[in-house]
Amino acid sequence: MKYRLLAVLLLFGVVTPALADKAKEDAHARKVMHDYARCVVKEKPKRAAEAIIANVSNGMIMKSYSDLISSDCMGRTGGNVQMTFGGDLYRYALADALVNANFADKYENDFSNRLPLAHLRAPTRAELDTELAKTKSKRKRAEIEEEYGKTSGVEWLSRYGECVVRSDPVRSRLWLLTPPDGPEEMSRINDLRPTFDACLSGGTLKFSRVNLRGTVAINYFRLANATPQHIAEKAQ
Repeated sequence: MKYRLLAVLLLFGVVTPALADKAKEDAHARKVMHDYARCVVKEKPKRAAEAIIANVSNGMIMKSYSDLISSDCMGRTGGNVQMTFGGDLYRYALADALVNANFADKYENDFSNRLPLAHLRAPTRAELDTELAKTKSKRKRAEIEEEYGKTSGVEWLSRYGECVVRSDPVRSRLWLLTPPDGPEEMSRINDLRPTFDACLSGGTLKFSRVNLRGTVAINYFRLANATPQHIAEKAQ
């Protein structure tokens, strides 16, 4: 499953000359988004945490958490920038900012005592077929199929992120504490490669590090705020 934004090659630190300018542009946009999210989290930490813990979609943030869209923070990012909240970028940035604000000094090394997280659910194939059967319009059917593909991708990536964080919470947190696109970030990504591979179960990594870091951030913050389950010791 492919995701846009940064080329797949950037995940492994390879930038060809043809991609250099685009990579620089993407890095700048990423920094602006992260600076903006950190400002919002500083102003409204409880509301931002509520949105991420509830795992609401980007659309729901715009609708029910509109107070997290701050024109004041946009003015502080510097320059004449128009922010566009596409895909899951904003909730990724919010989660990243929340981890940096709350877990820079305190942390846990084990999330095995947390119950499995609930994730945004994609329609089943049967539900998709039912929806497609309601229209004969080729355009509408194509739109339904496209939306199904996007939603399925979000669900898969979300579950993948939980696997990565549960498998290696220490290195996941250390990655999130590095500045985006800095040399230390690539080092942290390399540290996590065995975990990425293990959670793929034999697949091929085909999404950008923006999406990968975002899903790790959301899952780390949600797991860190989940109630630990105390398992009674077996009777001797």
